[in-house]
Amino acid sequence: MLMRRLVGSVAALVALTAAVFLYVAHPARSSDHQDAPRQLANPLSDITDVYLFPDTAHPDNVILAMDIDPLLTPGSATGAAALDPNLLYEFKISHSSTVLGNKAPEDTVVQIKATGSGPTQTDSLYGPTKPQLFGAGSLLETSAFTGSVAFNTLPVAKQSNGSYVFVGPRADPFFFDLFQFFKILPDRYYANKRTGDKLGYSTPSFNGYTKGSKAGAKWGNYACSTAASQNALTQAAPPGFNVVTIAVSIPRSVLAPSSGSQLIHIWASVSDPDGQKLGQTLYYQEERLARPAIKEVFEYFGDHEGSNHVAPYNDEYMTAAIPQFVAAVPHRSNAISGVLSAILIPDELSADLSQTGVPAAYLGVETGGATGSKFGGRGLTDDVVDISLGAIFGNTIPALKLAPDDGWENNCLTNEHVTSGQGGKQTQSTFPFFASPH
Repeated sequence: MLMRRLVGSVAALVALTAAVFLYVAHPARSSDHQDAPRQLANPLSDITDVYLFPDTAHPDNVILAMDIDPLLTPGSATGAAALDPNLLYEFKISHSSTVLGNKAPEDTVVQIKATGSGPTQTDSLYGPTKPQLFGAGSLLETSAFTGSVAFNTLPVAKQSNGSYVFVGPRADPFFFDLFQFFKILPDRYYANKRTGDKLGYSTPSFNGYTKGSKAGAKWGNYACSTAASQNALTQAAPPGFNVVTIAVSIPRSVLAPSSGSQLIHIWASVSDPDGQKLGQTLYYQEERLARPAIKEVFEYFGDHEGSNHVAPYNDEYMTAAIPQFVAAVPHRSNAISGVLSAILIPDELSADLSQTGVPAAYLGVETGGATGSKFGGRGLTDDVVDISLGAIFGNTIPALKLAPDDGWENNCLTNEHVTSGQGGKQTQSTFPFFASPH
């Protein structure tokens, strides 16, 4: 599963071939790909990424999107892809003026439910509406039915509340040098032996650094890797992998209050039928995601299942995982560890809908616009991995004067040198903005 770039030797060619085979035959997780045993068993329940960004095709709207069913290969696998009609797909939204540490439960849900199996199915939108339940349980909000769309159909028609819905296969827009990440933290790959928060070798480094780059004094000033970086989702098995995308464009006026704070916090979930409640089918949360790569970096693989079954504001697994990881791996100070916990818990994407005319910027709300804009959310081309690495291993937090510099920055781990589209087209300029599948 681990490999370095092809440099022309027979050994490198053999390593590359083996890595691609293993990647396709035994898919690996990237942002949230192949998240936990239940998701391995049913990829249609596996949320890979969540996005929240302004809709430039419909300027009064913002887009809530989730990708599921990871690592679809081009051809027949993509052609047969669809939603699971037994599952309930949801965006959950908390309206709260709290910037950090929001504990308010969801007060609004947007639900998608499929009718029929396979690519001829119909997908129905419910909401936004106030949920009857909150937390890990959900009921289908049938009274908030908005409209239905045929799977994988463009262009899309406007729904009764001004929303637009697309559900269908798209090119996976996530970009990450996944192979090198698994070399740095081997047990984050689900098939490897559990070793806890331990680095894979004594001089860990992402690829793509210029010659002469060094880790930093407290890390012994070892040399950073100058090997070529690789976007695992497009360059390991060209032309790349696909996902099933659910993209809902909703008017800001429908999502935000008419007065007061227009700050929202969202996460996505997938739920299974689990008995009855209030005379309806009760759905129980089996998968949950908002921020990219948070579970994958901080949590042991075995703890993912626990996080998946609870609401983000009740997630004790992540609350424990962040300080434990930060002390063991990057050796950061208690002050920096505390800031990371304050920013990343709960696991929700925050966006300020009063910010218009600006793009999304991951962690933009939490950092006051330091990552690009105060809208926040997450755009398709936001370099979320580098932003996260800079906060964990770099000087981002001291530079923002959120905590004193502890001297433990490691320059070899702050940038994985992969950009959106590296090795293949992953976005487009029109709704739903996710590029057509490979």
